[in-house]
Amino acid sequence: MSVIQTQKWLYDFVDRCKEKSIMDMASIQCEILCNPLKKVFPKVNPQAMQYELLNHGLFEPYEWFKTEAIVKEMEKQNIWKIIEKEYQYLSKLWNGPNVPIYIFPIKKGMLGFRKHLRKNGVAYKEAIFLFLSTELSKEEVKAMLAHEYNHVCRINHIKLAPDRTPLKDSLIIEGLGEYAVKELHGEKLLAPWTNLYPFDKAVDIWKRHFLPSLNMMGVKNHQPYLYGQKGSPFPKWIGYYIGYQIVNSYQEKNGPFKNNELYKISTDTFINGSKFPTKE
Repeated sequence: MSVIQTQKWLYDFVDRCKEKSIMDMASIQCEILCNPLKKVFPKVNPQAMQYELLNHGLFEPYEWFKTEAIVKEMEKQNIWKIIEKEYQYLSKLWNGPNVPIYIFPIKKGMLGFRKHLRKNGVAYKEAIFLFLSTELSKEEVKAMLAHEYNHVCRINHIKLAPDRTPLKDSLIIEGLGEYAVKELHGEKLLAPWTNLYPFDKAVDIWKRHFLPSLNMMGVKNHQPYLYGQKGSPFPKWIGYYIGYQIVNSYQEKNGPFKNNELYKISTDTFINGSKFPTKE
């Protein structure tokens, strides 16, 4: 199992929406796009899965009228073939697990809204979901897959359930994902948050707020630390920045490593061997 041909699902979704009332769009989306996911996530209710995917970037049901044109353009760009070929390359490079990859259009938001997402992804132990626009270069698509598939490799290696994952592991998972982008595609495709703050400022936040909380369990509890939160001590993307800098500085001090070695290093080894202090 690798890249799922979700374009067939998407065309079916559009055809069904053409026949139904606008009140049915959400249920049609859930039926066609989320019900098949029960094979991979048997314990997750399809409605809960739909809610989860919408939060990560899945197009809104009311955007059905744009979906057909978007999918045709994505097919023209060979998105499914590009991702399939790159996945085969990465799985051999990292000796990683075999997981399904689901590709969907990303939500654009309200009509006329000037800012919209171009890409987003989410990785689980069992699967990857990529939410894409038609505005991405081939290199951007490859870099995004590298980030998300590296997550899958790390998550399967550490074997921790989401509710039993400490904050320190969430930081390293994100840091490794973006370091994989640097290693494979160079600094030009790194996310802006990798260079968002002066290192000294990040170290101060690390000592004050991250060190005392490194063993906090549950990925849902990690969101303010990773993404930042208005009115809190955590600026935007601070946890992502710190995670990347830990991995990057560890590699600089202790590398180089073979392609499939880095994601197998323990979290404590990364932290202790990085430029970040281990005491407040």
